[in-house]
Amino acid sequence: MIEWIIGAALLAGGLFGTGKTKPQNARPTPGPREDFPAKVAQWRTIWEPAVDRSRWIPKSMASRIIARFPPPKRSGFPFSLMGGDRVEQELLTEFATHNVAYLARQKERLKPFFDTVEKNPLTDDQMDGCICMDDAVQIVAAAGSGKTSTMVARVGYALHEGLVQPEQILVLAFNRAVAEELQARINARLAGFDGIDAVTVKTFNAFGLSVIGKATGRKPSLAEWAEPGRDGVMIVEIIDDLRTSDDKFRHDWDLFRTVFGRDIGSWNEPAQANAYRDGRRGILTANGEIVKSEEERMIADWLFYHGVHYQYERPYEHDTATEHHRQYRPDFFYPEINLYHEHFALDEKGQAPPHFGGDYVSGVHWKRGLHAEKGTRLIETTSHGIRRAAGFAGLADELKRSGIVLQYDPDRPGKGQRPITTEQLAATIRIFQQHVKSNGLSHQQLREAAAKDAQGHADRSARFLALFERIANEWERRLREADCIDFDDMLLMAIEHIESGRFASPHLMVLADEFQDTSRAKVRMLKALLKNAGEEAHLCVVGDDWQGINRFAGADISVMTEFEKVFDHSTRLMLNTTFRCPAQLCEAASTFVQANPRQIKKTVETTNPYAKKALHAFAAETPALAQERLEQDLQSMYDFARDGRLSPDVDGRISVMMLGRYNNDEPRGWRRWQRRFGEFLSIEYRTVHSSKGLEADYVMLINVVEGMMGFPSQITDDPLLQIAMPEPDPYPLAEERRLFYVALTRARRQVRIYTQTDSPSRFLSELARSGAVKVETEAGILTPCPKCGEGAMRRYDGQYGPFEACSTHPRCDFKRNLSGEGSSAAAPPDRVRITHPISAGDACPTCGDGLMVVRSGSAYQPFLACSAYPSCKTTAALVPSPAG
Repeated sequence: MIEWIIGAALLAGGLFGTGKTKPQNARPTPGPREDFPAKVAQWRTIWEPAVDRSRWIPKSMASRIIARFPPPKRSGFPFSLMGGDRVEQELLTEFATHNVAYLARQKERLKPFFDTVEKNPLTDDQMDGCICMDDAVQIVAAAGSGKTSTMVARVGYALHEGLVQPEQILVLAFNRAVAEELQARINARLAGFDGIDAVTVKTFNAFGLSVIGKATGRKPSLAEWAEPGRDGVMIVEIIDDLRTSDDKFRHDWDLFRTVFGRDIGSWNEPAQANAYRDGRRGILTANGEIVKSEEERMIADWLFYHGVHYQYERPYEHDTATEHHRQYRPDFFYPEINLYHEHFALDEKGQAPPHFGGDYVSGVHWKRGLHAEKGTRLIETTSHGIRRAAGFAGLADELKRSGIVLQYDPDRPGKGQRPITTEQLAATIRIFQQHVKSNGLSHQQLREAAAKDAQGHADRSARFLALFERIANEWERRLREADCIDFDDMLLMAIEHIESGRFASPHLMVLADEFQDTSRAKVRMLKALLKNAGEEAHLCVVGDDWQGINRFAGADISVMTEFEKVFDHSTRLMLNTTFRCPAQLCEAASTFVQANPRQIKKTVETTNPYAKKALHAFAAETPALAQERLEQDLQSMYDFARDGRLSPDVDGRISVMMLGRYNNDEPRGWRRWQRRFGEFLSIEYRTVHSSKGLEADYVMLINVVEGMMGFPSQITDDPLLQIAMPEPDPYPLAEERRLFYVALTRARRQVRIYTQTDSPSRFLSELARSGAVKVETEAGILTPCPKCGEGAMRRYDGQYGPFEACSTHPRCDFKRNLSGEGSSAAAPPDRVRITHPISAGDACPTCGDGLMVVRSGSAYQPFLACSAYPSCKTTAALVPSPAG
């Protein structure tokens, strides 16, 4: 049922009913005796003819009545003093009560229509989406919940009830393919309505062009090179031309690409490892070292591309090893000038990130004192310094004073991580440009927005904005030279014509599909259409914020989550029943995506009766072995289908969709599998982005690993894009999380995930940690690290026997001895600090014997600790409960 109706119907009545409700502190001014109820009755007779009680009464009717027909006032006591908007709330309550009864009558009266308008009878939620005619209706549709059916049925309902004529209906789609699908569905399912061809179904861009044409009598010229798919080529061309003609731009561009191209994360968040070499796991530099943090990686890359010879973590020239401490290894050493360089993770106040622990700052003092005692030369950089423009300038000055000659060479061949390519960075520039234009932001506003991020990377943001301004200015110059506009300009021009009234909209009913992929400019167009068409206009948008994955095309997910703030008199409905995914997938995927608190909360139910295990994961030692396992699974499915142990789909075959994060995740020779298994299996490969809106019996997620080009991708979800967003989403990798949700919800039966034992994706580790899946290996089960919750436990043979360690080492230092082959910990390590959420009463993830209980001390805030202390010294932060 519709939530707002229930809520509004429960509001306390009084002004138009019994008259018993009075403000608690009201003290009416004494005056002549008056018949106030009679005044109210007379007032009602004035506005009552304006309300059509044979239809749904929209929310805005209450405010319209008050504006046109001011309520009577009791002598010396105006309504405005009796609880603010009390009169409007009374009207909303009355109209909500009407709508509750109207909704029930319509469902009963029109049951034959709702049972036949689409291939399957509409659900109760879908009927709500058809009947509710509030001013602005948002339908939040779970994956596979029949949103297209609801849109088609809503059009049919409006025509069936005579609410609008076909030519008064406008349906707007995200892209041409969706528009064509909607047009075909409307024409096919609603063929019995006269004039159904007059329903307008267009993309936002096509509609915008038609608006300009009607308003001006002349359609503008769109630059062909600005079309999606070709716009990136033009950005690259502009960059190449600027690099050729401007030495400073060339230097700034190449320096950004080689050193600053990758985000280093927030200062107070742990780094994510992306490589494993020579027994070390961490961040790979251009020169091939494994370093502990992204800040160190950035410094190392800056040194490398400036031709500075350095050694990373070379042992200090004096012996410092003791019974309790290893040999001191400074971060960088410059052998040509005998200079040490320590990079300290300190903010402007000299404090370390909370997750570093309390010993870090004392270690900083120890290192400074050691160098002073031994007379060795030391220079320092800090997190605060290198995240500001002065940081690298200061480092350059220090090195030059010591005799180092800096010679920047962006083409210097490295042994490690390659720099961001011009094409990759150009794609980010283009995405950023679309958001800037859509939101109408000036360069000054962008600079101000970038300066607000206290924990971010101000120097990187400033460098990026300087490059963007040069490229954007050249883009606009080329548009003017060609006497053309781009699609963003076209939308803004169309909006201005609608807002000014130069275009008179005939559309009383506007529907917008895939609303989660809508830009701010498109939202502005929808608002303008509502206002232009007058009070009788209705808007209905359908989408799923959990599937907002098109930020690269200018989409802004906040328009979905902030809908009720953007549109007045709005109502949010839910389509919570999916016809696609089994219950296990629904629960796992829903829990996973809602880890981001900004996502709209909903509980998804399913009609899918599939009762077998729906989520599997497999880890192999190498990518080749992972692909071999995938081929074995396909062979098994083929054998089962041939033997009649797997039932086919409607076309007589079992559909299998292989999904990768990138095009280059496509398995080599997979078309051979199409031919080999084609008799019983229908196999295709897609990227997760291109799978949106599709489904299959089985989904195989390929190469779900951690890394720069893994899943989640660490290069496409760049926080720089947040600068151009009015409502940024600070949750880490928010778009990649939604993309993983899309991948999980394509399957009607099973999802099978393929990863590697040494680099499982943090997303997969999260699913394993929650109990949603067990990651199988040739040797058993890949266990999530009990300390960090992101890595996986790997077996090693050490000097004193076998042991297990976290796959993210050295970022996570958790390890435990094995008393026998495949056994669990014999002796937990001395101190383990759990960093992922855990509650009092949970089993200790380290020893498995104790429970996490609340502890406190005179010098400490309350925290969680294992009840098996002191044999197990596991602790965790105490997170207050929602009620607390």
